[in-house]
Amino acid sequence: MKHIKLPIDFSDLLKGKGKKECSLEESIAQYIMMLIISRYGEVAGKDDFGSDIWELEFNQLVKIYEWEEKVRLSLVHAITKYEKRLSDIKVVVSLSEVDTDVDSKTYSQIRRKAIIGVSGNIVQTGVPFSFDTSIYVSPLSQ
Repeated sequence: MKHIKLPIDFSDLLKGKGKKECSLEESIAQYIMMLIISRYGEVAGKDDFGSDIWELEFNQLVKIYEWEEKVRLSLVHAITKYEKRLSDIKVVVSLSEVDTDVDSKTYSQIRRKAIIGVSGNIVQTGVPFSFDTSIYVSPLSQ
């Protein structure tokens, strides 16, 4: 089975160059990344496609461990429901503060960085699967 590499370059398709393909592992990783960065309701007909990241993005009242657990549970639910090519899914979420130097002489900006790890087994082959990413979320104003 062939898998389409994202993002799709429609200009190449219109020129007849064909679509770019990727491995099964890359396809799963791309789909998980879509789940991570999508807001609920963003995908028509799938109101629970996505994660809690964007629901919690600027909520300053949630403690870090609560934020991590809410996002982790939302990703476990979404991946289990929408990524049927994986089994035995485990998700780890860690939130940290990162000092990004905008202009080290004038000021720096503290931001939050979410480190997300997903592991499981590929149903088709039984091979272990692992995916790690990190994304910056809301500026920290606490």
